[in-house]
Amino acid sequence: MRKALCIVLLTVAAVVAKDRKSIQPAPLPSQIVNAKRVFVAKGVGATAHTVKGGYDLAFDSFYSEMKKWGRYEIVGSPDEADVIFEIGYRVEQGGTRVWSSTNPSNGTTQVHSAQAIDAQLTLVAYDSRTKTELWSTSVPPGTAFRHKNQEKEMIIAGERLAKSLEQRLELSGSNLPTNSPTATPRP
Repeated sequence: MRKALCIVLLTVAAVVAKDRKSIQPAPLPSQIVNAKRVFVAKGVGATAHTVKGGYDLAFDSFYSEMKKWGRYEIVGSPDEADVIFEIGYRVEQGGTRVWSSTNPSNGTTQVHSAQAIDAQLTLVAYDSRTKTELWSTSVPPGTAFRHKNQEKEMIIAGERLAKSLEQRLELSGSNLPTNSPTATPRP
């Protein structure tokens, strides 16, 4: 009886703990929250499974969104920055997906296969002095068949990455302790 009661209580506790709304978001590091100047760098990008020029479009759209947002002054070198934002693009092979379909009218079966890939546009924030990684996030670009639509998906992914940073900063502003250290201003 006691064992059954413990199992029920643990199950209820696990269900309650897994509710997304009950999880308090962790604040961003104070260097990111208090930064005034940032350098936006284009990191390594995948060449396989990318639309021609798509990584450039994603980087440019992120940069454009950051300028429009106006939260940070974007500077021309890492030495002038409080934080470095590096945009990267990676594609991982997930193997091959195989499935079959049967035509009911003639009873024939066709086997299909497609490469499974996982593409991610990634933002990594580094402390400009120590080059320590502070925080990262990523978004998958949408898939499309036509070249123009692939370009649009890469642009949207860059915009979503900037919005993700903006939303996380808004959450961090209200969650930071009042005695958190601030970034030291540069001369």
